[in-house]
Amino acid sequence: MIHDAGSRTKRAPVPNRPGWLIASLAILVTAGLAVSIYLTIDHYSQEISLVCAENATVDCAAVTSSEFSTVFGIPLPLLGLAYFIGFGALVTPWAWRSDHPIIRWGRLGGAIVGVLFVVYLVAAELIVLGKICLWCTAIHVITVLLLGLVVLDEYRRIGQES
Repeated sequence: MIHDAGSRTKRAPVPNRPGWLIASLAILVTAGLAVSIYLTIDHYSQEISLVCAENATVDCAAVTSSEFSTVFGIPLPLLGLAYFIGFGALVTPWAWRSDHPIIRWGRLGGAIVGVLFVVYLVAAELIVLGKICLWCTAIHVITVLLLGLVVLDEYRRIGQES
C-alpha cells in the first residue's frame, strides 16, 4: 500500500511481467488442457485406447483404470480439466493486470494444491501400483512447472515492491 499526502491509501502498481513468463504459462495451461481432454475422451470412450508404450514399468491402461483413477467417484481427467480451466482463468491477461489479492493468492494456492495432488498421484503410481502412465507424467510435469513459474513471479513481485 502507498500513502499519499492526503492520507488516502492507494494500491501499489501492478508489476509488469515479462512476455516469456506469460507465454510460458499460456503454453503450459494449453498443454495441460489438451492432455486432460485426451485422457477424458479415453476415460469415457470404449473404442479408443491410450497411445502409450507398454513395458514392465510403463502401463497407462493399468494406471488410468486403477482405483486411483477417481477421487470421490470423479474421474481424474475431469478434475484435470477443471484444474486447467480454473488455472487458465487465473493467468489470463485480465488476471495478470489485477492486483486483487484473491487472484494473486488463488494463483499461488491453486499451483500449490496442484503439486500436492501430483505428489499423491506419483506416490500411488510408483509405490502402490508400481506402474507409470506417461500421459499422467506429462500432467505432473506441467503442474510442477506452473508452480515454479508462479513462485518465480511472486519473487519478482516482492523484489519490485521493496
